[in-house]
Amino acid sequence: MDQRTASSALIDAGRRLGTRGLISAGEGNLSIRLDAERLLVTPTGARKDELTVDDLVVVRPDHDPFAARSPNGGRPTSDLAIHLAVHAARPDILAVAHAHLPASMALTVAGEVPDPEVLPETALHLPRLPFVPFAAMGSDSLAASIAAALIEPPEPFARAVLLERHGAVAVGADTGQAVDRLELIEVLCRTWRDALLVKAARAAVGPAAILRVPRDVATSHRRTMEGS
Repeated sequence: MDQRTASSALIDAGRRLGTRGLISAGEGNLSIRLDAERLLVTPTGARKDELTVDDLVVVRPDHDPFAARSPNGGRPTSDLAIHLAVHAARPDILAVAHAHLPASMALTVAGEVPDPEVLPETALHLPRLPFVPFAAMGSDSLAASIAAALIEPPEPFARAVLLERHGAVAVGADTGQAVDRLELIEVLCRTWRDALLVKAARAAVGPAAILRVPRDVATSHRRTMEGS
C-alpha cells in the first residue's frame, strides 16, 4: 500500500475509534503494512482521533523499529511489540487495531469472558475470540501471546483477541475491517454486561417485579393520553 493511502486510512480509523467512544486520551494504536519491509504505525502518547500525517511513524522491523521517529519527532506506539509480532505471524493481513474497549475491560475485570456465539453478528464475523491473560503493556510476553492466539489452529484463524483488563486487538485486510471487529467486540461485551445486570435484577426482585408498572404511574399515563 502506498504511504499516502495508508496515512489517510490510519487517520480515519483513529477518528472513528474516538467517535465511537472506544478510546480516550492517548489510548489505542493502529498499524498498516506498507510492504514487506515497512509498517506505518501510530505514535505513542498522542490522541488517535486527532492525528495528522506528520504524527505517523514508518518502522522497519529489521532495522531497530523502536528507534524510528515521525516527521515531527514522535516515537512509535508503546505497543509496537504487538504490531511487530502480529504482522510477522499473520502475513495474510494488512492492518492491526488495538483499543481499550470500556465494556470489554469491565467484563474481564469482573472475571467474565463473553461467548461470541450468543449474537448472530459476532457468531458470523468473529466466531472465535480467544482470551489472552493479562501481561504488562508493551511487553514481549504479551505480544507473543497475542500473536500465538491469532495463529492457533484450526483455520480460519481468529480475527481478534480479547485481552484481560486491556481491551482487544483485531486484524483485517484494512484498518476499516479491523476497527469493525473492535466495534463488534464492544457490542458483544455491552450486551453480555447488560444481560448479567438483568439476570441479577431478576434474581433479586423476581421477573414480575422487573416488568410490573406501578398502578399510579400507569393511571397517570393513561389520563395524560386520554386528555391529549
